[in-house]
Amino acid sequence: MILFLTKIGNLILSALIWILMVLDTVMTFSILLILKPFDWNQAISYRVVNLWGQLIVRANPFWKIKMIGREHIKKGIGYVLVANHMSLADIVCLSCLGKNFKWIAKKSLFKIPILGWSMSLLEYIPLTRGEHGSIRDSYQKAQEWLAKDVSVLIFPEGTRSKSGALAEFKNGAFKLAILTGKPIIPIVIKGTGATLSKGRMTMSARVKGSVKVLPKIDVDSYGPEQYGDLRDKVWALMNEELTKN
Repeated sequence: MILFLTKIGNLILSALIWILMVLDTVMTFSILLILKPFDWNQAISYRVVNLWGQLIVRANPFWKIKMIGREHIKKGIGYVLVANHMSLADIVCLSCLGKNFKWIAKKSLFKIPILGWSMSLLEYIPLTRGEHGSIRDSYQKAQEWLAKDVSVLIFPEGTRSKSGALAEFKNGAFKLAILTGKPIIPIVIKGTGATLSKGRMTMSARVKGSVKVLPKIDVDSYGPEQYGDLRDKVWALMNEELTKN
């Protein structure tokens, strides 16, 4: 009976959080739409997104997400941000960093009403996996943002991890960093897999996790063909942090 009541409680709480997320996203979209003609450099818009994430995280008193190392992302400097990916909740948590950056995200996400429209207003970068032209165009757009000292965030695993273990990295983020000369900043996310993992629609009632920003990695010493060395170095650093107790 206790187990049954616990499951019912989790379902109710999950439903309430989904409702909050929808309402929060609708409100955020409305604000972004109003700001669009005036906030030409998006100095306010990214703060609105930060508030969107914080409201969702703080709405559940049983969610404890700790932010560590935000000071490593300096204002006015473009970085290639790379983060591990376990859950859709990662997007919410990363938004809580309060930093201005552009996501490279699946093109299909841009078709979702309200959420996708908000991503378009924010000029995030769509990518269709497996389409060479789409990949080329996405990374060209990423180069343009980095040239303006606006950071770009990429999930180098390419998709969410079902097990929580760090999957093999794809090369794109590391080629981009070497090509543009922009430092890489690894971001390690822990504990969010139980929140909204791949293949699930219900959320865990209790989550204890963290988003840790590691120090930047300069790429000046890497040649164009050494992206594999850079990739492996970043993977090792992130895996070490992810597997710490």
